[in-house]
Amino acid sequence: MDPSAHLPLAPRDLLILAVLAEGPSHGYGLIKAVEARSQAGVLLDPANLYRVLRRMRAGGWIAEVDAEGGDARRRTYDITPDGRRLLRAEITRLEQLLGQARPALADGGESS
Repeated sequence: MDPSAHLPLAPRDLLILAVLAEGPSHGYGLIKAVEARSQAGVLLDPANLYRVLRRMRAGGWIAEVDAEGGDARRRTYDITPDGRRLLRAEITRLEQLLGQARPALADGGESS
């Protein structure tokens, strides 16, 4: 998979992959973790989340995994190697973009 073909990522996609990069999670856990990371800036309702998760699974970015000692009724997801490459590529892209934009603020002045 060529990660650049999928960039830029939507903020919700970036945050879901970032949460899963730290370890597997089920849907409700993802909703809460994304809300916490974005300081409630990205809100996911369950229907939207599962639609996004289906798309990410189809793209090979995440996989459904067996939950360790968990409830078999809960679907648990983990990031795949392709998903990790995509996350890394998006973070690199954003860091480069910020590096290009920051000099505009280097003079410390505020213009209105």
